[in-house]
Amino acid sequence: MSRIFYALSIISLLALLPIGHSSAQENQPALVEVGESDSPFLLERKLTLPFFTSKASEVVSIIENRIETTTTALTDLATAFASIRSRQEMVEKSLENVAGLLLERIEGAEKIMVDRAEKLENIEEVDKVRLQEDKRKYENIERVMELANSKDWVCPVANTVKFYDTWNEKRPRGIHRGVDLVGFHGADLYAPVDGEVTFFWDSVGGKSFRLIAENGDYYFGTHLYRYGKKSGKVSAGDVIGQLGAGGNATGPHLHFEFHAGPMGRGNELNPYQIVNQRCTNRIPIEMPLNHTEEEEREKYIFSYGNFEWD
Repeated sequence: MSRIFYALSIISLLALLPIGHSSAQENQPALVEVGESDSPFLLERKLTLPFFTSKASEVVSIIENRIETTTTALTDLATAFASIRSRQEMVEKSLENVAGLLLERIEGAEKIMVDRAEKLENIEEVDKVRLQEDKRKYENIERVMELANSKDWVCPVANTVKFYDTWNEKRPRGIHRGVDLVGFHGADLYAPVDGEVTFFWDSVGGKSFRLIAENGDYYFGTHLYRYGKKSGKVSAGDVIGQLGAGGNATGPHLHFEFHAGPMGRGNELNPYQIVNQRCTNRIPIEMPLNHTEEEEREKYIFSYGNFEWD
């Protein structure tokens, strides 16, 4: 009996001993493979727990690196947004400064206009007249230069002409206020610009014409031999008469006046600069109109004196 009990005790102790290596390996749970063959998440069956722990550590390290990269990117993005906001504030500030500057300029211009109006109200009447006269002179100079350089302006006398600057010359019947264009008797007279022409008899110059352009420029010519077409609309270059020595003239010529618009008649200007530029078939005043081509022009050129043509 005692031997049987001893045997059973031996068997019980053997049953309580730890399971062997081979048996434990067979009963160890399998680990699941995750990811590609080169992924850190690929886990193989191992015999011990430290392997799993090392793999988990690698995963944690990768996650930490990615968190750090994301944090850096977010920080850079926040910095970029802050820079954009700063620039936007600078632009808004600049626009405010520009608007303020424009407002100051407008207010300054208004103040200048008010001051100018007040000064004009307080200015003496004599000074007002002088300023207006100066303004008119400048405008007249511009008008003369414009016509002198206009290719549309036509010399009023056909063929060969001669003349000199007779503006403000003293004549037996007063101050001369035009230019005398000397030419052949019967030469055609042209309308210098588009406008409306009127023919009439002048007590001093005889047969005469006046031509008014659309802008108010006023032209006057006298001493005509014959009228041209009927009064009315004409174009630059239309024949409006023939050159003569009517009235008090001492020889065939056209007394020609120019009065600048829009004031027109009464705003008389020296037309010499205009005809000097536009009447290109010109000879010296001392040279005979019927000169021959062989004659030397130079021998007729000397200082112009008082050459009376009314």
